[in-house]
Amino acid sequence: MGEVFAGRYELLEPVAMGGMGTVWTIRDQSDGRLKVAKILQQSDAASLLRFVREQSVRIDHRHVVTPESWAGMDDRVLFTMPLVRGGSVADLIRGFGALPARWTATLLDQTLQALEAVHAAGIVHRDVKPANLLLEPTGRARPHLRLTDFGIAAPVDSPRMTRAGGAIGTPGYMPPEQEHGADPDPRQDLYSVGVVGLEMLSGIRPPADGGFGPDLPVPQAHDARVAGLVDLLRRAADPDSQARPVDAARMREDLLALDLASLPAEPGERIEVADVFAAYDHPPAGTPMDASQAPTRTPHLAQGSGVPTHSPASAYAGGAPAASAAAARRPLGQTVKGAGLVGVGVVLLVLAAVLALSG
Repeated sequence: MGEVFAGRYELLEPVAMGGMGTVWTIRDQSDGRLKVAKILQQSDAASLLRFVREQSVRIDHRHVVTPESWAGMDDRVLFTMPLVRGGSVADLIRGFGALPARWTATLLDQTLQALEAVHAAGIVHRDVKPANLLLEPTGRARPHLRLTDFGIAAPVDSPRMTRAGGAIGTPGYMPPEQEHGADPDPRQDLYSVGVVGLEMLSGIRPPADGGFGPDLPVPQAHDARVAGLVDLLRRAADPDSQARPVDAARMREDLLALDLASLPAEPGERIEVADVFAAYDHPPAGTPMDASQAPTRTPHLAQGSGVPTHSPASAYAGGAPAASAAAARRPLGQTVKGAGLVGVGVVLLVLAAVLALSG
């Protein structure tokens, strides 16, 4: 049996290191279910408040993933999320390169539905990117997308939590005003949707310094409907926030008006959303998954390779995979040197932060 956090959550395998913590596959001993958990790496007040903000965002929508429960132990806090088994849009692009326009339109439609619900709750996600767009394993049928990772989400009218000298977000996907520390605004998420859509169509990641150039190769761009989609995405990704669609609902209306879902399948189209967590379902009894058994990561491909190699690592943190199980599995009772929050202190600060957010 692997280590057990807070007497309940068996840590099976660290799958990714993100900016806000380590992501693990876990088994909840209360019900035996396989889940995903994020464990906070730092115990400073600012990161803990963001952590609490993430777990407090509970939006009930079929295209949104939100945390289920949390637990504190020593200087760390863990929260669980349901397992979305089909990997992420980032995995899909790695495996297949440029996605067909009809797939792109469906995924964008579902992303915008999720953002409508998020924005209606007064929240700006601020980190919309392919790694945070998870997929249910639907095979070659219509994909089902779920938006996740609210680690840097913020209420529209909240004070910024940006630290001096650094913006919060992912380079290449966040708009210029967010990089410069602007207050949260829903149109910031629409910029990210525009960039993500262009990445889906081209199979090319955006440059870290922002903006795709006019020469971005988009298959089938000669088709009027595909050209209309490119135009819509470029408007959404305009550096000037006032030039973007007014909100997610309006952008979705413009997207649906293009009727891209009715496009026929492209010749040789073999895109499939498989279950990337299948290897975790039946480990030897009482034995944590060995790192060698986990699916492997592949570099981002500019062109498709035909068959995807998925990794659950990118599906929940969007960061680098954990270096090793041994490195990540420090004794659960061990505290980080210099940490100022332990045990009851973490719980009290969590409660205080929740009260502050709800006040």
